[in-house]
Order: sequence, then structure tokens, then C-alpha cells
Amino acid sequence: MYLSGSKWNMRKKRRRSNPWRVLFLILLVAAALYFERVVVPTIPAPFIPTTTPTRSPASFIVEAESFYEAGKLAQAEAAYQEAIEVDPLEPNYFINLARIQVFAGKYEQAEESASNAVLIEPNLALANAVFGWVLDFRAFEEKDADRKIELLNQAIEKLESALELDPNSALIQAYYAEVLVDYDIERYDDALEAAQRAVQLDPNLMESHRALGYIWESTGTYDRALAAYQTALRIQSSLPMLYISIGNMYQALEDVDSAVDSYLRAVALDPTNSDPLNRIALAYARIGNYGIASQYAADAVDKDPDNPRLHGNLGRTYFKNNENLKAIEELRLAVQGGITDDGVTVNGLPIGDTRVNEFYYTYGLALAIDGQCDLAGQIFALLLRVLPEDEIVVANAQEGLVICGEIEPTPTPDPNATPSS
Repeated sequence: MYLSGSKWNMRKKRRRSNPWRVLFLILLVAAALYFERVVVPTIPAPFIPTTTPTRSPASFIVEAESFYEAGKLAQAEAAYQEAIEVDPLEPNYFINLARIQVFAGKYEQAEESASNAVLIEPNLALANAVFGWVLDFRAFEEKDADRKIELLNQAIEKLESALELDPNSALIQAYYAEVLVDYDIERYDDALEAAQRAVQLDPNLMESHRALGYIWESTGTYDRALAAYQTALRIQSSLPMLYISIGNMYQALEDVDSAVDSYLRAVALDPTNSDPLNRIALAYARIGNYGIASQYAADAVDKDPDNPRLHGNLGRTYFKNNENLKAIEELRLAVQGGITDDGVTVNGLPIGDTRVNEFYYTYGLALAIDGQCDLAGQIFALLLRVLPEDEIVVANAQEGLVICGEIEPTPTPDPNATPSS
């Protein structure tokens, strides 16, 4: 189409007279470039979760120490584990975690934590000391005599290595004292010296006074042990372990009321722990109050239903309280094992220490009284074969055989009878 000169000139004029359009286009291009190069990189991709800021390990450590001071060991343990997740190569986190786990009675987990600390830093004195201390606790859980000796040997080696690295650590001296007296009771003088050295190095360290109490307890000096444990408690007033130790000393000094009070304080701090409840049961049983003893023993079983020793202690209190059928059921679980009414599997205990042997002959006596003499006879025969030198076991087995009519009762000597010539 042909445009006249006037119309062409008019169109050109309109284009020249609209500079804002050009400016707008420039600004639009600039905005697009800015969005693509600056804004887009900051926008997270769809369906990918955004990261959250990581807490510093120090914040978890502060939290853990606060929980520990309050006696909240489970929360303290969790906080140390969170610190380890953030920084898994810091040995001190594993050291402190192991200490908390020991106080909580988690000795197997404590061994793993302490061994990790040594793996990270083999020449760290405190890592070796804590590892040795944990192995000492593990040794006392061990039923196999050879394995127990092996663990104690390892424990003392670790503590001796730690002392060579740092002889002026109060905590290491305290641990060494405890392990040494367990390793060789004949060296209690050296152990006592180490505990006293720990107190001198740091009189405000709970473990120093606890170690001193442990040495006195191991040597039967219960009044001094009680005083040392009470000093430790004044430094750290929220540890169930200390209340249990103090209760044990009151028990040894035949102050049952004070012992029970101390155990109850441990229960208040750690309601899930069966140990102080069981100790209360034993304290009441010791003075013949088997009714109350059985109540606490049953509470202990509720907390730890797969523990055969707790079933045995409960069965023993039932038997002493003339609740024979209940005694048979609980002692059966302790001796033979089985499944509880709640479906929990219990593994029976082999003949071994004095208390377990008592479970066996008490079970046999309960069966004999109930007329179940076939099984009772098998138990008594086993005891007489395995423990013929144990006078208490033999006397109870013979009593059960008399009840079942298997043997005649031994005549009681008549003090007024005239000796035959």
C-alpha cells in the first residue's frame, strides 16, 4: 500500500514523539536479567526441604550439665548424644556421656562410649581413666569368673596408664582408688591413699568423696563410709546412686528407717529404676516385715519384669509371708524361667551365689509344702550334688526331703538323756 508523503511523515513523527516506550522496554529487560541472575538462585527448588540452622555442641553441653545437676540423667544423656551428632570427633563428649551412663546404671552403653573416647584420642588420660572405671562396673555384672578377672585386669591397666599421663587429676585418682580396691582388696591401703589424694587435689569433687566412701565401705568401715557418701551428696544432691550407697550404709549399721528413707529418695529421682525398690524390700525382709517387703518387691518386678533375681526376691518374701502359691510362681520364674502373665520372657538363673542358691531351696520347700514332691526332689538332689559342702543348702534340702517323706527327720538330742556306757 502506498503512503503519501504526509502520512509517512506523520507516522515517523508519532514514533519519534514516544521515547517512554523505549525506556519501558529497557527497564523490562533489565528487570528480567536481575530476576534471573539474582532472585532465582535464592529460591529453593520445589519439593526439597529447607535446611535449619545447626545448634552448636556447646549449647547441648550446657543443657546436659544442667540436666545432670538436676538429677535428670536420661535427659543429660540425650543432650550429650546430640552434641556428639554435631561433633562426633570430640572425645570429651564421649567421656562425659560414659560418666552419665554409669550413674544411670547403663554399664554396657557406658563401655561403648568410653571406648569411643579412647579410639579418638588414645593418649588422653581421662579417656583411659573413665574406660577403666567403666570396665570395673562391667566386671561386677559378669557372672563368668574368668571373664570377670579379665575385665578387672583391663580396668587396672587403663587406670595405671591414665595415672602415668596425668598423676595430678583428682578424678583419675578417685577412679584408680575404686578400681584398685576391687582388683585387689589386699591393697586397700594404696586405694585409701589414692582416694585421700583425690580429696586433697579437689575437695569439691563429688567423685573424690564417693571414692573415699567406697574404700571405707569395701573394708567394712561403714560409719566412715556413710560420712564420706554424705559429703559427696552435699556436693551433688541429685544422684540416685549416692542415695542408694547411703541407704546401704544405714542398712549395714542396722538403721532400717534411715535406709528406707534414703532409698525412697532414690526412687523419687529415678522412678523407673527397680534397684532402690528392691533394696527397700530386702530391708523390710531383714527385720521380718515380709508383708511390706513383698509390696516393694512386687513394685520392683513391675519396673523390670524380665529380671529373674527380682522374681526370686519377690517369691522369697511371699514364702516367708506364708503365701505359698504366689511364692511357687515367682520362684519358678527365677529358677526355671518362663513367661509371665503379661507375656514377658524370664530366663532362669543357674546355681551360683548365696542368694540364687536360696531361691533354689526355697522353691523346693514351697513345692514340698504344696505336695509337688517329684519336682521338689529333683531340685534338692541337684543342690546336694552341686553344693554338698554348703551347710545351709544341705540343711534346707534335707528339711524339704523330710516334708516329702523321702528321709526320716534327724532325732533331736535329749539333753536329759543318760549317755550309754
